[in-house]
Amino acid sequence: MTTVEPTLEHPSPTETRPTTTPTTARSALSSTLEKFGLPLLFILVVIVFTILLPQTFASSGNWRTIATSQSVLAVVAMALLFPLVTGRFDISVGANTGLCSIVAAAIMADFDLPVIVAIGAAVLVGSTIGVINGLLVAYLGINSIITTLGVSTVIGGIVQAYTKGIPISAGLSPSLTGLSNQLFIGIPVLFVLMLIIAAAVWFVLEQSVPGRNLASVGSSEKAAALIGLPVRRTVLLSFVAAGLLAGIAGVLQIASQGNGNPQVGGIGFMLPALAAVFLGATTIKPGTYNLIGTVIGLFFIGTAISGLSLMGVEPWITDVFNGMAVIIAVGLSAVFRRRRTGAAAIGQ
Repeated sequence: MTTVEPTLEHPSPTETRPTTTPTTARSALSSTLEKFGLPLLFILVVIVFTILLPQTFASSGNWRTIATSQSVLAVVAMALLFPLVTGRFDISVGANTGLCSIVAAAIMADFDLPVIVAIGAAVLVGSTIGVINGLLVAYLGINSIITTLGVSTVIGGIVQAYTKGIPISAGLSPSLTGLSNQLFIGIPVLFVLMLIIAAAVWFVLEQSVPGRNLASVGSSEKAAALIGLPVRRTVLLSFVAAGLLAGIAGVLQIASQGNGNPQVGGIGFMLPALAAVFLGATTIKPGTYNLIGTVIGLFFIGTAISGLSLMGVEPWITDVFNGMAVIIAVGLSAVFRRRRTGAAAIGQ
């Protein structure tokens, strides 16, 4: 009696197996669109407005205006990034920026001190507000949204009490107020300064130990604590970084507008920065708050608003656009964050 041993069938040399399936291709396309959908949409918006408004939108003057006007908001958006990376929310960044703008202007106009002292005072005040927020949130355990909303309201009252609602414009250093008109190799100086700040923020968030600690806390506090990370101190430092950047943004706001404006810092001022941060979390690194995506998101919004304004749309359309951008951006970033971490909530 003979037995037949089972053998494994091997494909003949002429047979080929597909290396990709339609599902894999669709998945790769979906991943690519998630990462680069916003930059592609940005390019499309630029092309459309350039075709519709070739004489105005496509002019170098308009691009310089966009670069200058969005530079301050870009720094505000960077300030928002730090607490958000840890899963917290700092609503007071806008009000803090307005306060620091008034502080710097008052130091120069009311106390007749040099611009360098004004800059230092603004950064110190902004950082101090960050320390207060961080202590309340990290060490007292108060919800970050409630905490920073309250701090923002207090700041607004202080600013109004000091200025009586009147901008501070006399007695400011020309070396600061003149920055908005200065160019460096044809590029607005404020935009160059913003890029330098952005490079520093990128390094801290992406390449440094503190940045990795922030991301670890935001991903899972329990896991971060188990591996020995100082969770409370990390959260505190995220708010301090936000306050420091708000102080810098306040100084740049004077350079951009030429005065210390007590109206700066309201929700209308914050909306584009908020939308930019959440839009940024839908691109480049979907589900993760990241600097490059944030900057792209901000200039996408600024460019779209510039195009709409040049087309002569009613002012309320700009408000609607900003509001819708925030809603859509928050929704999309929540979806991507849920995919990455299993939880979409922020603002502990």
